[in-house]
Amino acid sequence: MASSSAAPADLVFLNGKVATVNPKDEIVDALAIQGNRILRVGKREYVEQTVGPATKVVNLEGRTLMPGFVENHIHMTNGPQRNWVDCSYVLCPSIADISSRIAVRARDTKPGEWILGRGFQSARLAEQRNPNRFDLDSVTPNNPVGIANREGMGWTFNTLGLRRIGVQDNTPDPPGGPMERDAQGRPLGPMWDNTREVFIKPNLPPYTLDDLVEGYRWITAELNRNGVTSAFEAAIRNRFETVAWRKLWRENAPSLRVVLGPYPVNGEQWNTNGTAGRIYDTGFATGFGDAWMKLGSLQIGIDGGVIGQTAALFEPYSNDPKQTWRGSFRMGQEVADAYMIQAQQNDWQVGLIAHGDHGISRALDAIDHARKAAPTGDLRHRLEHAYLWNPKVMDRMGELGVIWNTQPVVMEIMGREGVYGQWGDRARFAFPFKSLADRGVIISGGSDWPVGVYNPLIGVDILVNHRFGPEENSEVLNRDEGLTVLQAIRVYTYNGAYCAFEEDEKGSLEEGKLADLVVLSDDIFAIPSAKIRELKIDLTFVDGQLVYERPLGR
Repeated sequence: MASSSAAPADLVFLNGKVATVNPKDEIVDALAIQGNRILRVGKREYVEQTVGPATKVVNLEGRTLMPGFVENHIHMTNGPQRNWVDCSYVLCPSIADISSRIAVRARDTKPGEWILGRGFQSARLAEQRNPNRFDLDSVTPNNPVGIANREGMGWTFNTLGLRRIGVQDNTPDPPGGPMERDAQGRPLGPMWDNTREVFIKPNLPPYTLDDLVEGYRWITAELNRNGVTSAFEAAIRNRFETVAWRKLWRENAPSLRVVLGPYPVNGEQWNTNGTAGRIYDTGFATGFGDAWMKLGSLQIGIDGGVIGQTAALFEPYSNDPKQTWRGSFRMGQEVADAYMIQAQQNDWQVGLIAHGDHGISRALDAIDHARKAAPTGDLRHRLEHAYLWNPKVMDRMGELGVIWNTQPVVMEIMGREGVYGQWGDRARFAFPFKSLADRGVIISGGSDWPVGVYNPLIGVDILVNHRFGPEENSEVLNRDEGLTVLQAIRVYTYNGAYCAFEEDEKGSLEEGKLADLVVLSDDIFAIPSAKIRELKIDLTFVDGQLVYERPLGR
């Protein structure tokens, strides 16, 4: 029975490992929920006092109870892409396989209609190159085809697709948007980075409102199934992308807390008339909203990506025979500085998208410049992605106190060839989790879905073990860069909340905080670290409500 001094709990968890992720990283026995808040957390005897006649008691039986995962960078607006042709390396180890899958889709597609796909990685294909227009033309003579690579920052098209997006044989590269060309200088189909803003996004069929609502419905359920209770949407660009959330929540009680990241920049141009630019012009800023939906950081792209080998590096790519290619920038230093000053003056946190060490350095220069030119409070600026470092930029990251908003699963996606092939010996500075943690950098974790898989436990595995995936025999990249299990859990919980200035409300299991939490299928602290990715989510609670329960036998 509940003691006279304690209000009865609605729900009590006993007999488990409760990972609080509090300042002391305490692991305790039990937790109680009342309404949508944590009522008590601590020893069983203390928590059990809140059990009343109507209290539901969950016997954890040694399982781990922990805060709900916070997904730090995801593209939920790409939910409709789940229906695109899957060209990932598991299904398509060669360009011939990609062409075959596109041909199958073409049989059921009306002439003239787009065929869209995603997921290829040139470094993993048998041919060790990007598919091009000539690979696709023969199987799709009557349909424009566009295929995004796994990262989404690079695409390839057949000839009809090139013409449909406005690319002719004499079309020049836009600034920060390289295109692969043949010996005569004609675009071959593969293109990267700012070509998306100039040619691709304006000319592909747009998602409808219903497409987005159904996509959000699907991805929300998937995230809950994987223990995610909050997610940062990394690229809000149009009105439907926000209206769809409102429409979905009118139909159903929300089960995912969403932080929105307006993306107001197309290449180097501020899109004043776009939805993201108009959100900025309202005068609202980071933090405006409520516990279910609020504004997060502005998103600004600095350099290219790692899968398409356009990330900006100080030294040439190791697999470039001419030893001249150092990647590309989407934004010059002066433009980045000016945007950062504008954001800083108007109280906007900024997530600067950088991938290579030179891109990271440019982003840090912009942050430093803006802080000196427009000193305000700590806006907790962050670097998004940021996969290849060097010791100098790591030191500077620590000195500036910038958050590293990274996606560990990309290490597994790139694979051994993607990491060592591009960077050679510099791979020892790739994904330096411990090196940056030791420098005092706050690290948060996510997936960048649809680039990576949205199962946070795979990310925790990679943070702890610093290894590639099972298909590469789980080879370790750098054992010295692994974190402890508790550190890795903090990356995906408290630190994610900290990124959004929400650490007082969620991200740890402390009395008075929101009851967003998950129950794992086993004790994560007792199993071998190599088994972390095999854990399941048994229960997910958001706002004190059960939103997912794993079916028996799954």
